[in-house]
Amino acid sequence: MNDDLLILLNRLKSVKSLDDLTDVKELGDSILRKEKRRALLTLLAIAEEIDNEEIMESIEKLSGYVSKTKGNL
Repeated sequence: MNDDLLILLNRLKSVKSLDDLTDVKELGDSILRKEKRRALLTLLAIAEEIDNEEIMESIEKLSGYVSKTKGNL
């Protein structure tokens, strides 16, 4: 389990109020954004390695869509 998930799990264990739960949700959302960014960069690197322009363009479009709808990646 990576450090981010351990932090999230420990934070979940310490929830005592709804305000704490909101903080945990924000932390979880932040972790997901980071993982999405990492996944998109990995896909882009693979597409570049196999030199597939169509896949690279699709990934770049997806990256822009995710960034516009979910905040900055």
